[in-house]
Amino acid sequence: MLFLTLNTHSWLEEHQVAKVRELALFIAERGVDIIALQEVNQYLHSPIVGSPPGYRGAASIPVREDNYALVLVRFLAELGVHYEWAFAEAHLGWNRYDECVAVLSRLPIERIEPVVMSPQYGYDRVERRSSLAVQVRAEAGPVWCVSAHMSWWNLQGEPLFEREFTQLSRALAEYAQDAPILLGGDFNAEAQIRGEGYDLVLSSGVVDTRALAEHTDGEFTVHRSISGWEGHEEAKRIDFVFADRPVRVLSHAVVFRDDSPEAISDHSGVLVEVDPASFAPNTRMHAIGAALSTPDF
Repeated sequence: MLFLTLNTHSWLEEHQVAKVRELALFIAERGVDIIALQEVNQYLHSPIVGSPPGYRGAASIPVREDNYALVLVRFLAELGVHYEWAFAEAHLGWNRYDECVAVLSRLPIERIEPVVMSPQYGYDRVERRSSLAVQVRAEAGPVWCVSAHMSWWNLQGEPLFEREFTQLSRALAEYAQDAPILLGGDFNAEAQIRGEGYDLVLSSGVVDTRALAEHTDGEFTVHRSISGWEGHEEAKRIDFVFADRPVRVLSHAVVFRDDSPEAISDHSGVLVEVDPASFAPNTRMHAIGAALSTPDF
């Protein structure tokens, strides 16, 4: 199974339509099974699409004509490959977008679960974050595929990441009773920094697929200063794919590197090939809500 995660930075890129086409070509040529996308934007007042091709639901807002995931699905269809998809709204972005997360699958979608990770915030607040869990039917059995876009470790003294991950991990611990989990996304947490978001995620019992990979190509997913990381020019790894139990990971590669001419976003993507038949059946991520009150990592 090929799993790709990418923060698309959609409709904020120059030559945006050409970059969506490039992503579609990559997905079609590689035969990517699952795509977890973040910053899946659509303009607030674009025309509503009544019956979006392949759309399976989840959002409480309508699909609009320039929804990034819809545009991508249409390009993929032109290339002869068809994906089912779902998206969930997170918050108002840049005062003009619905900013969302999405999952595309060429495997049959069996169940969809949006997870609002910070329900205490209104839709007009960037602190409102959502994830999307989609259960697909792989050859070896069902697998949950999750797209997450987390906040920073704290914002103006608020422990945003910890609160969000508490909500997310509780939901995933429940879903893990049915099927293994692959969790991908932009975590806004540097793997190099100890005692913050990356270590908190690992403390929940998940494993970083890069650490398991038989072959790796690249490490960092952001190589420059970007929105939210102003003044941080150093390379960092903040985009990940985690598994909730041991699994055979054949490869882990950084793609669309953001420091190269073929960059399609301000983040690089992460492409992971896993053998879903190798998921260890009895090792599941445990709920960490209680542990988060006194984190030990």
